[in-house]
Amino acid sequence: MTLEELEKRVKILEDTEEIKTLQIHYVNSLTQAKFDDVIDCFSDDAVVDLHAGLCHGKTEFSKLFKETISLTHIGQEGNFVVHPMITVDGDTAKGSWLLYLQFSQPRKLDPIPTILATDQAPDWMQGYYDMEYKRVNGKWMISMLKWRCRLITPRSLLKEGIDQ
Repeated sequence: MTLEELEKRVKILEDTEEIKTLQIHYVNSLTQAKFDDVIDCFSDDAVVDLHAGLCHGKTEFSKLFKETISLTHIGQEGNFVVHPMITVDGDTAKGSWLLYLQFSQPRKLDPIPTILATDQAPDWMQGYYDMEYKRVNGKWMISMLKWRCRLITPRSLLKEGIDQ
């Protein structure tokens, strides 16, 4: 292995760790309902695709997070991400993560999608993040976030309308 090949491998490892730190910072900020910190994780032209809406750019998804997602993420949930799969290609990267979201109970929600506003507010959810990242001025940022619910309790909520 040449020195150039080794340097390239080390750079990819460093970038991967920075992306992991970024994703964890995003989830921790979401868990603590620090929505300005959440927004700061994204590039200006980022795309956010959630059950609660599809947004392009920080202005649109800032409104989505602060006016809609804040109804369900009130700082009383437990969020954690596992199983990161990250591929770095220069100044761009793709990743996927498995998210577990645990809600405090009992409570009712007033969220979008409205299916969560039932008497059977969920105990927990599991879903996948499909992510894209890009380096902006030397710093990794989220450029695309897509999250979809895969499992939820009670299971009847999944059948009622949260698409996979």
